[in-house]
Amino acid sequence: MASRRWMIWAAIAVAVAGVGYLVSRPAGPQGGVVSGDELASLFAGGARVIDVRTPIEYEGGHIPGAENVPVDQLPGAAGVWDREVPIAVYCLSGERSANAAGYLTAQGFTRVYDLGGGIGSWKGDLVTGAQAGDRPGAIATSGRPRMIEFSSDT
Repeated sequence: MASRRWMIWAAIAVAVAGVGYLVSRPAGPQGGVVSGDELASLFAGGARVIDVRTPIEYEGGHIPGAENVPVDQLPGAAGVWDREVPIAVYCLSGERSANAAGYLTAQGFTRVYDLGGGIGSWKGDLVTGAQAGDRPGAIATSGRPRMIEFSSDT
């Protein structure tokens, strides 16, 4: 009888410890492939939306408020972004944005989303021109490499 009671208490202790671990463990990265409607909700909730296409593609039509950071310029731009702010990326078909999402996740961004199917799956309006998104810290690009000095002697 005593050994049976001991087994019951041991099982309860293991269950409580397991639940405690699940509740207290740090949240892992979130994100994944999203639809156009989900992207709109993310943007309305404060996500940073990044168009990783070339400047010419961006000027031809982009999601209102999206920033243009071509995929080859992403490492330089993302280095100063807040890794806790949700980021949604898109391109024409989804290939470049999938690579961008993988890169951002590998760099420690915790909530990275990719518009599945690219801009063609966006059902909302598009805007044309080179105007960067209206979010603070948006980067307007010319398609040319840009040098940014982060320190000075003064």
